[in-house]
This record gives sequence, structure tokens and C-alpha cells, in this order.
Amino acid sequence: MRKLRISCCIKVLLIFGGIILIQMVSSMAFMAAYTFLKIFQGASYNDIIQSVNTDSLMWISIISATLSMIWCLVLYLRSSWRIKGMDYKEVFALKNIAGIFAAGAGGCISISVLLSMIMALFPNAFDNYNRLMENLDSDGGALTIIYVTLIGPVSEELIFRGAIFDRMHLAFPFWTANAIQAALFGIYHMNLVQGIYAFLLGMVLGMVVYSTGSILCSIATHIIFNSTTYIMQYVFGGDSPILAFLYIICIIISFVILVLSLIYFISKCQKKYNMEKMQSYNMN
Repeated sequence: MRKLRISCCIKVLLIFGGIILIQMVSSMAFMAAYTFLKIFQGASYNDIIQSVNTDSLMWISIISATLSMIWCLVLYLRSSWRIKGMDYKEVFALKNIAGIFAAGAGGCISISVLLSMIMALFPNAFDNYNRLMENLDSDGGALTIIYVTLIGPVSEELIFRGAIFDRMHLAFPFWTANAIQAALFGIYHMNLVQGIYAFLLGMVLGMVVYSTGSILCSIATHIIFNSTTYIMQYVFGGDSPILAFLYIICIIISFVILVLSLIYFISKCQKKYNMEKMQSYNMN
């Protein structure tokens, strides 16, 4: 068991390191190509620096995420989490769909409210995070929305709840493997504030994929989580007192359905974990 755990940890570090390397190389290649194109067009160094906007950064993220997905799809072909002989009726049962929606939408709204409360108490600690969010809101446009709500969630699920969690679960109990992949997911975001809520989100997404047996469910949860931010901004973007009242109601409902979804997924995970533990005991 010790050799298996060491082997799995090494493989996970190689996967995680490979993702970081892919993103670094693709980012440098994109910026090099972008710089040469601007120089060819006669732009000065200052012009090039000023022309780099959120869209350019989003293209880097999209290229990096796509290459990362290809890397993980290669691993996918040899992994136990690939979809084969899946019982779609069981995986996409109404209770699972309700849990996925509640975890995604309820989690997003609850975490946003929690961050707002903490931000009010410690504003200086959120400077970097606030600048990042302001840049995304002001300059991102459609490209940012596509990346945040679709490409990002799919690539991150294939990496963390797919390749990494799959290997850690071969050698560690579920709760340990889930905590490890969630911690790496937090580190991956390279931002303290994002890292904290990414860890919490990663724990929930790990429970979703483990309890349902399908990575499609964690992908759906992640997409709903990220999309809810834009939906809430669109619906509650005004200053009307009625909207403020409805927003408070929405927060209360979100918190309730989040708690219910966590109870549902935790109970399913614990039941499956106990069954695996019993099977392992019987084999020994």
C-alpha cells in the first residue's frame, strides 16, 4: 500500500506539474507570437504593453485550457473515471439533478455573500482579488463569459475531479483523496481568496463526482456555479428596493438548498465509502 501511495502521489504531481508547464509554455508562445505580430505591424514596446487587455489574457487562458484538456483526455483513455456502461437513469435521476443545481447555484450565491461579509471586515486583504474581478467585469466581454462558464469548468473538472482524483482514490480513502485534489485545485488558482473558495468548491465537486459516479455531474455543477455569477448580476443589477428584497430572499433560499444538497451528497458519499471499506475488509 505504501508503494502504491508513493506511486500515485508521484503521478499526481507529474499531472499537476504537466498542467502548469503546459500553461506556462502556451502563455509564453502566445505572447511571443502576439509581440512579433505587433512589431511586424510597426507598434512600439509601449503600444504592445498597452494593447494587452483582458481579451488577450482570455485567449491565453482558452489556449492553455484546451491544451490541458487534450493532456487530460489522453489520460482519460486509460482511467477508471471514463464513461463506460454508465446507467444514465441512475446518474441523472431527479434527486441528483436537484442536488447538482442546488450545490452549483446555492454554493455560488452563498460563497459570494460570505466573501462580501469578509471583504467588509478585511478590505485590504482583497485588493488583488478585487482588481481581478473588476478587470473581468469591465473588459472581458463574451470571450470571458465563454471561458468562465464553459471552457474553464470542463478543463478543470477533467484535471482535478478526473485525472488527479482518480489516481489519488486508487491509494487513499475517498475523504483523503478528495481533500488532496481540492487543495491542489485551490493552489492552481494562484490567489489566496480564490484559493480558499476553490478548495471548498473542490470538496463539493469531489463529492458530486464520487457519489454519482460520473464526471459529467461535476462538470454540470461547476458550470452552474460559474454561470450563476453572471445570472445574478443580470437579474439583480439594478438599485430597486424590490430587487434588494428579492435578493435577500434569494440568499436565504440559496443557503437552505446548499445545506440540503450538502447533506444529500455527504450522506451518499459516506454510504459509498462505508461499502468500499467493507469490501476492502472482506478482501483482506
